[in-house]
Amino acid sequence: MKKITTLVFVVLCSICYGQEKTVKKFQLGVSYSLTNDDEIFKNPFSGFANYQVKQWDNLDINAGLKVYYFSSKESTNFSNKLGFNPNISSSYYFAKNKLNANVAIGYYFDSFTSTPTITGIIVSPERDIKTNGITLAPGIKYFFHPNIFIDANATFLVAKTKDDFYKDTTGNNTFINLGLGVAF
Repeated sequence: MKKITTLVFVVLCSICYGQEKTVKKFQLGVSYSLTNDDEIFKNPFSGFANYQVKQWDNLDINAGLKVYYFSSKESTNFSNKLGFNPNISSSYYFAKNKLNANVAIGYYFDSFTSTPTITGIIVSPERDIKTNGITLAPGIKYFFHPNIFIDANATFLVAKTKDDFYKDTTGNNTFINLGLGVAF
């Protein structure tokens, strides 16, 4: 047990060295949202990809895509859905390039279908429900290895939902996300 503990300590110390500024054009990551104001869907999982468009010293401009997977709380009435969020972000590196503060602005859209249900003598129709809106996502990334980071961000969604059967609604949602990613 002592040998394993020593080996783990040596490996962790060897990968936590100071990060040199290198060109990392791509970032890929996954995260889980700790919050979700939606009554129909559970907290989403998301995956993202960013591409560095321009870099000046410690400042980057990135283009990216974030994809959300929402599973339904009521799988008999509502299908699961995918939400897409193309965005533009800006990142600033500090603390010897180990810490990255970023902010992204984007456009969110999704679509899902409800299935017809029978409650007594009342039959609810099949509905196509579409959501779209603007997102703002400030966050931080900490590089504990030159290419591996942990990510924390808040995504604020201001959206309008169109329902082909019921009235259209507007609403806000906030996702507090924690995740892990790789840059290369």
